[in-house]
Amino acid sequence: MRIRNVKLVEQADLAAIHKTAFNDFFLSSLGLSFLRTYYKSCLLEASSIAVGIVDEHDNLKGFATGTSKAAGYHKRLFLQHAFSFLRSIARSAIGNPKIIYRLARNIEKRPKKNDKKDYAELLSIAVLPELKGSGAGKALLERFEQEAKNHDAKRVALTTDFNNNERVIAFYQKCGYEIYYDFVTYPNRHMYKMIKTLY
Repeated sequence: MRIRNVKLVEQADLAAIHKTAFNDFFLSSLGLSFLRTYYKSCLLEASSIAVGIVDEHDNLKGFATGTSKAAGYHKRLFLQHAFSFLRSIARSAIGNPKIIYRLARNIEKRPKKNDKKDYAELLSIAVLPELKGSGAGKALLERFEQEAKNHDAKRVALTTDFNNNERVIAFYQKCGYEIYYDFVTYPNRHMYKMIKTLY
């Protein structure tokens, strides 16, 4: 296994791995079309970081994506690719119109007042089931942090669940992340924002 930057042509692979790893999460409920649009927009945005772990045949088996400039990141993605996002959201909403309301409520979430979002942010990290427990997640996280440093970031933040998530929280704490603050997203999902200073 080795880690390299993700290629633009691998947007569908990112979407498929995301769906497998996070099948019960909200973004996955928007469907593969939305996920492909999301990851394509991420790969095209200048501040994005996208690293993947690949097998001996160069097939993507996991990834870590985010940005070196967290402030306004998702707004930039949407404005640059508005038509593609609206088209994929419309497809998802045909079967479930409530998706639009939930998406709007999640987009409008605000950070704490003293959070200027002046950091890099890890937005998604996932590996296929066969790599669970192999150290691939830690390796991806370390490579993401190095890429953030290469983009002159001084800190990296991430968001994770507050409840029933002790193992993941402990993993991030072992990797040097501290709890920055907690907050609630629609529809009452309690979350931690965690942060690490890069040296």
